[in-house]
Amino acid sequence: MSIEQQQSIADEVLSAIESGKLDLPTLPDVAIKIRKLIDDPNVSAEQLVNLLSGDPVISAHIIKAANSAATGGVRVNTLRTAIARLGYRMLHNLVISVTMKKLFKANSQVIDQHLKCLWEHSRVVAANSFVLALHQKHLKPEQAMLAGMVHNLGALPLCIYADRFHPGLEQAQLEQLVRRFSARVGVALLENWHFPPDIVAVVAGYENLQRTKASGEADYVDVVTIANLLIAGSAKFVAWQNVSAVARLGCNPDGCVNFLADYAQQLDIAREMLNLPKTQAATAMLNEPAISNPRRQETAPPTPSEKTSRLGGFFGFFR
Repeated sequence: MSIEQQQSIADEVLSAIESGKLDLPTLPDVAIKIRKLIDDPNVSAEQLVNLLSGDPVISAHIIKAANSAATGGVRVNTLRTAIARLGYRMLHNLVISVTMKKLFKANSQVIDQHLKCLWEHSRVVAANSFVLALHQKHLKPEQAMLAGMVHNLGALPLCIYADRFHPGLEQAQLEQLVRRFSARVGVALLENWHFPPDIVAVVAGYENLQRTKASGEADYVDVVTIANLLIAGSAKFVAWQNVSAVARLGCNPDGCVNFLADYAQQLDIAREMLNLPKTQAATAMLNEPAISNPRRQETAPPTPSEKTSRLGGFFGFFR
């Protein structure tokens, strides 16, 4: 496939997004409704329970995630108590994760395999982003997880379009198409889905390793930049001294190289919530609880001030 053909595909996808005629992925209805509810300061836990209880797959995943996030504590068995434990923003992330998984499918074997790898990579980066943001007092770990989950979402409509109209595309051609245009398409897609500007900025800028900014304070772009480079087996090959986000996050090259091992237990809590296997490092430490809180008990629905980050209390001692 020539560069001109790749450009043509990207232009058609962008045009469809901008005109509102995108016959490709759309954000699942339940995810849209959840976001509208949690943005309402007067939303009640009962409203969220009523919305989600009709979907047994989502409900089961939320309860499972609530229990994985509270290792060593009282297990929850109902959707209401799971929502109270997780907090509304983390709930939104988990609904996004469950519903978006259904979009990452294609008829072409090459494209379908690429999408499966893409979705797994997105969740790994989301887990890495969550743990990195735990150490940044001004950032929200749940928001960082969401940023990691959608950082390369622009590849999805490109792949699905190619699957429909260019099913014979080879792996190398597909990767070239995605590499060239996924950022532009991702920005357009997330803006169309009304994602917040700080998440859209991640899609546009996470691959710029020498990015500069007026403020020396880290943002979600910095978090995802590092999280994306921290994929198992690749961290030791990165020239971390040349990555500007390292300094803004208060990290150092050695810390980046050893991140997956040093924070294996915290990472595995985030990974389990996203239906990912444990890291090898954490598997060797299964006899030690990742989080221990003997006073934890069933909690009431979060107050408006708690909606954003109930998990912050669970993970506070990591900071």
